[in-house]
Amino acid sequence: MTPNILDLRQERCPMALLLAKRHSVKLEVGQSLSIYVSDNSSMKDIVTFLSKQAYVVMTEVCSNYHHLLVTKKESQSDA
Repeated sequence: MTPNILDLRQERCPMALLLAKRHSVKLEVGQSLSIYVSDNSSMKDIVTFLSKQAYVVMTEVCSNYHHLLVTKKESQSDA
């Protein structure tokens, strides 16, 4: 199984958010995606958007970027 990694450290919003949306929608329930982002406002926008959708987002601050671990959860309509 190939790890799902999306490196957005060179991107800023709105492109970072658009790419995060595009990649996260491909996840199956239970699958995870690691997103690397260096821009603080992009990180906040991505976390806010995905948290309101069917995703659990865990954040980790690294030396010069943020690591977001996004996991698709079962949506309310699927339950």
